[in-house]
Amino acid sequence: MAFKKKLSTMLALAAMACLSACAVDLGEFEKGDGYKSLYDSLGDVDALYDGGKETYDVEESLFNAKTVQEFKWEKEEYEVKQHQYLYIIIPFEKELRLENIALYAYTPVRVVLHLSVFFFEDSAEAPQKIKYLSSPDTKPIYDDDGNVIGEEPIEYDDPPVEEAILTGDVDLAREEWTSFVMVNFKQPGYSDGYLHTVTDGLLYIRAENNSGFHRDDMTPITYSFVNLIMRSVA
Repeated sequence: MAFKKKLSTMLALAAMACLSACAVDLGEFEKGDGYKSLYDSLGDVDALYDGGKETYDVEESLFNAKTVQEFKWEKEEYEVKQHQYLYIIIPFEKELRLENIALYAYTPVRVVLHLSVFFFEDSAEAPQKIKYLSSPDTKPIYDDDGNVIGEEPIEYDDPPVEEAILTGDVDLAREEWTSFVMVNFKQPGYSDGYLHTVTDGLLYIRAENNSGFHRDDMTPITYSFVNLIMRSVA
């Protein structure tokens, strides 16, 4: 799978390096009950890695006053664990128009994180047979007697990078929280640069570093993430 860099579509969010509660701009979410309006728009976030997955409640683990101000969690069980996450999956429970989505990532070593972002209107469109770092490239072919007579490629259904609504690189610092923002979405059917969500829609953020398609040409990355911030517009 080829990976095409489009640095102009994903920008480092340096302005949020000194993130504070008063600096968070949620846009239309702030016209309701602030953070609650954001929480009510999202379901639990799944983070898939080779061999398992973690599920995180947005309010407890990914965005609240404590994570914003201290990059810490109220309870140990709320902490976002470090794994070689391949997909971060954000489910939407409302129709929204999002100008941007921000996130912070932490890794023990300096590395460039290669990202591709996809949007699916429901789970039936999302990938089911995913190629992880340990996933085999081929499977055996058997004859009628059960003897192996060859190998054939395994077809995985990870979406190709060409179908991404956003791609880009993030230079993650060693043992520091590094911020980035996703903007200028190239969503089919729209030309305004916003992400238009639907009820039960899913945003898949893929770390190409941890994909089985790139085990030979990219460095795998172990990371954690927090402060999932979205700006909604009317």
